[in-house]
Amino acid sequence: MNNAAPPSVPPDAAELAALQSFLASLPAGAMTLERLDGFFCALHCAVSPPGPSVWLAQVWGESAESQASFDDEGQARAIVGTLMKMHEAIGAALERGARGGASHRPHLAGRDDGLPGGNDWASGFVLGMQVAPEGWQPLLADDEAGQALVPIMMLHHEHDEDEAMRPPPIDAAMRAELPEVLTDALLQLHQQLAPARREVQRGERQALTFRRSAPKVGRNDPCPCGSGRKFKACCALQAG
Repeated sequence: MNNAAPPSVPPDAAELAALQSFLASLPAGAMTLERLDGFFCALHCAVSPPGPSVWLAQVWGESAESQASFDDEGQARAIVGTLMKMHEAIGAALERGARGGASHRPHLAGRDDGLPGGNDWASGFVLGMQVAPEGWQPLLADDEAGQALVPIMMLHHEHDEDEAMRPPPIDAAMRAELPEVLTDALLQLHQQLAPARREVQRGERQALTFRRSAPKVGRNDPCPCGSGRKFKACCALQAG
């Protein structure tokens, strides 16, 4: 019997267009597709990524969260379903890249000059780091270990209000290479945090599969505390 999970299918163009239209209809603060791509990438790299109940609020945006209403149940299922497909497909692509296959290529919106943007993607990635902060600090504190974060941070701070935070100018040639640079950086970060991520996942699996080693005590059996009374008239009362 084959118990392998079915391959993740990324959302198609129509689904992405519907998602983009819905997000654009929300108040300021809701994510763009580019920002969403960076956000999901960071969550999949994270040591302990949160579930949808946490990250969905970030997708709608703080100001939009209470106003993210759907036309009907069908639209709600479609929009959330597209988000889940996008999230799962990015994770599957990163795992594929770790095995030597084609990894995830960040979705970067084009600028007016035809070159890829990347600022919104990087901001989404940084938000993902903040939502799932465990494991990032060693990379941020070590220049050598954190090399893969450099292009992401450059894009994140490229137009920072604080001039001291802005990186050196990114020229056209460097910007044209951003899709390949970010693809490589993303895969490297995913692999760097993989050991810690596997350790957390191992602990979660052990917690889920835990079974009590002692046989279950029947209500009419002698209480295992040794009182001589039946279990239902003794410790079972304390257990509720």
